[in-house]
Amino acid sequence: MYLLAVAIVSVVPALCQEETYNYQQEFQPTYHQNDAYNPFFKETSQYKEEEKLQYSSFEQINHYLLDVERLYNGTVKSFEIGHSVEGRPIRGIRISKNPGVRKPALLLDAGIHAREWVGPVVAQYAIQQLLANASNANLTDGLDWYILPMLNPDGYVFSMEHPPARLWRKNKAQTFVNYCSGVDLNRNFDYVWGGPGSSDDPCSTNYRGPYPFSEPEAVAFGRFVLSIAQDLRMYLTLHSAAQAILYPWGYTNLVPPDWQDLDALAKKAEAAMSLVNGTRYHVGPTTKVVGLGAGGSDDWAKGAVGIKYVYTLELPGLFYPEKGFHPPTETLPIIAREAFEGIKVFAEHARNRRP
Repeated sequence: MYLLAVAIVSVVPALCQEETYNYQQEFQPTYHQNDAYNPFFKETSQYKEEEKLQYSSFEQINHYLLDVERLYNGTVKSFEIGHSVEGRPIRGIRISKNPGVRKPALLLDAGIHAREWVGPVVAQYAIQQLLANASNANLTDGLDWYILPMLNPDGYVFSMEHPPARLWRKNKAQTFVNYCSGVDLNRNFDYVWGGPGSSDDPCSTNYRGPYPFSEPEAVAFGRFVLSIAQDLRMYLTLHSAAQAILYPWGYTNLVPPDWQDLDALAKKAEAAMSLVNGTRYHVGPTTKVVGLGAGGSDDWAKGAVGIKYVYTLELPGLFYPEKGFHPPTETLPIIAREAFEGIKVFAEHARNRRP
């Protein structure tokens, strides 16, 4: 596992410059308590399961992370892993009841594809559930959580603020073709980079970039994962809208040797999710459910970093063809609750699993 990781990151030295990066380093931006309302920010005493959810702006997401750190000081630590092409911070939080004690960890991310707005909703909902819902207190016993709700801030802002670009998928990097910008960050990771399901055409939505880890967003995330890899027992990445639980590989029709372990846990999570509202999710290898896609963060996390349990949780949306990536807000509570029931199953497994 170690040799694989070294071989992969040696292509891009920036990934190895860990002396300049510390996920525990506290950033202190100006705090604005009231300039951006976020429906997820609730004191424990104010928590209401039935509150209507909504899509959050990039600014609201960032303020929310700072809000929960302030409210749950000692348990929540916000951090910044790097910046986007256009200079926006990429932030997350660590939830740890006893941060001085080393524990197994679960990593959850969202927003690597700009148009998939529902992923950040679910990531924020998970934070709320873990901190404000007393019935979930056991999920943070003996397990550290790292949650990054927005990996592609530039693309997300572009998608939200420009209606003609609602379906924008990539980041906002300039390319060698002046009229085509952006790299698909989920094709930019250095594990079988350039393989099937990615494109060398900058005008393609699956453009993989000029070389692996060419994008600052991917580099920042890669460095962060490597810095906590020794403790990671589970990696979950939120996408939409295939309504599925996927596990590697995305670069080949073959499956990893431990695919039966991955499949069994995914089916257990899907069963829990289906109890919320009867919604059924596909379960299987990425290539067999949604097709080939080399260079993804999931394949990299398993193949290069060596995390055993790696899943892509594809949230629903296909039943709303005119808004496939942006389900109506009235559907968000059910989607979020379904997803969190699955996340709980994965978390319990991560907490109880030994390295």
